[in-house]
Amino acid sequence: MNMQVREHSGSSVVVDDGSIVIRIGCPAGSTDGSGPDAAAVSRADRAALLNFAARADCYQGLVMWHRYQAVYSLYRAKQAESEADASVDAYTRLFDPQCQTAASYATAAGVRQYAGELFVDRAIACFERIPAIGRLMRDGILNVCWFVRAVEQTALVDDGDLLAFIDAEIAHRLAGMGGLSANRVESTVAAIVAEHDPDAATLTREQVASSKKVSVTPVADGVSEMVIVGSTEDAAISLGAINALADGVCPFDPRTKQARRSDAATALLQQSQFTCLCERDDCVSELAPAQIDARRAQVMIHVVVRKQTLDGVSQLPAYEEGVGPISARHARELVRRPDAVIRELDLDTVIADCTRHAGRYRPSAAVDTAVRALFGTCTVAGCDRPAWKSDLDHVVEFDHRDPGNGGPTCVCNLNPKCRFHHGVKTHAEGWVDDQIVDANGVIWTEVTTPEGVTVRRQAMNLWLLPELGHIQCRHGVSFGVSDSSATRPENRHAGNEPERRLTRTQAKHRYRMQRRAANRRRREIATVTDGEPPF
Repeated sequence: MNMQVREHSGSSVVVDDGSIVIRIGCPAGSTDGSGPDAAAVSRADRAALLNFAARADCYQGLVMWHRYQAVYSLYRAKQAESEADASVDAYTRLFDPQCQTAASYATAAGVRQYAGELFVDRAIACFERIPAIGRLMRDGILNVCWFVRAVEQTALVDDGDLLAFIDAEIAHRLAGMGGLSANRVESTVAAIVAEHDPDAATLTREQVASSKKVSVTPVADGVSEMVIVGSTEDAAISLGAINALADGVCPFDPRTKQARRSDAATALLQQSQFTCLCERDDCVSELAPAQIDARRAQVMIHVVVRKQTLDGVSQLPAYEEGVGPISARHARELVRRPDAVIRELDLDTVIADCTRHAGRYRPSAAVDTAVRALFGTCTVAGCDRPAWKSDLDHVVEFDHRDPGNGGPTCVCNLNPKCRFHHGVKTHAEGWVDDQIVDANGVIWTEVTTPEGVTVRRQAMNLWLLPELGHIQCRHGVSFGVSDSSATRPENRHAGNEPERRLTRTQAKHRYRMQRRAANRRRREIATVTDGEPPF
């Protein structure tokens, strides 16, 4: 047998009967210590270097899949021997095939028995419980850590037929989401498990809740670490209260932010006074009770939930800021909290605002909430900064001089970016992002690095707000800089001095439009060749 498993950009994996041959294309100049001369590195070379640095380990999942297959074969052999042996006693049941396989693996690998049992358990899950997700690891779509987390999240699903459905649904959704991250994989698995087996999600939450505790561990001479384990909501509110106190000091306080937090938490627990340590006569700290209470009032946890879920008609999960999908039961419990505030989001209002006010710079409150709920986090791959703690960014830049010529203030052109990634896009050269709504109403975001590497992925919470992918925009799909916006500024230079035809900002926007157009043309060609994404 000779099976080609994967081939991409000069790299390949071939699995023969007796060997696994992995060939990874190594970019020129990356094998020696010096690397290529900086001036000689083209954009294509930089893209190759970046792809190699970021993705050269994607075949570890294939190797791990075969390692799991090997130990699973050992387990099945021991299980067959055990079933054929009629002399079963208490000790045989104690040292069952799984235990014995783990002991053999632990001895050979030089690890503890517990680690061996975990490895065997994951191998069994890979081939018996969630084989479709396991194949995603084999094919390099998931890394080993993401697969292990999926094993843990599906561990309490005990109905075989339901587990097979959940396995297939998770694999299908993950395979079509584009660029993945640990948070995105975990959120997807959590949403599907919570929707189709709420009891498994509830049991998981109850197991975690039973581990609530407070512990103190000495760290160094005179310093100890206190750990409080509690509910996610209480932890977030408590941190907000600590920050509300710690942020009241003046700019000249000598402590770091973490040190101020520690002192503020201690003051809250001991009901003692928290003061600024600047020791200046002109201290402008804001530590009066009314000022602290005003900052605490701004602490919020956002939960997005369908009305049908709150009414008990549907078991569709909700989405909690900073956590991810939560079960319908959990969402209903949160609504019953005395400090909960319910605000209805009318999607018809969102659609109307997008069509009526696309030329306005600031989105309406309804559009703002809908966009943050749709994406959940910063839209740059790998960044988990919550959307409500991020900036809303016009993907195609808004033109303040001629709003009709720039990007619209619409769901199709807005997404959240954390302050760092918003700054990178705005001020660093070469970063281009794009947002596309395909024919099926799926909203995609793209980020292209200065090296030319493009990462494309779906809006994370489209499963919760699918209507947002079907807004009939009236402003079209192409935005650019017109001749009127490209004219020279009124403040012209005197005499024959050189003048800019475009300001620096206009030039940067034009470059981004050209890159977006090139990316879209390349994507259209790929769609014709390979079908709808993922490619």
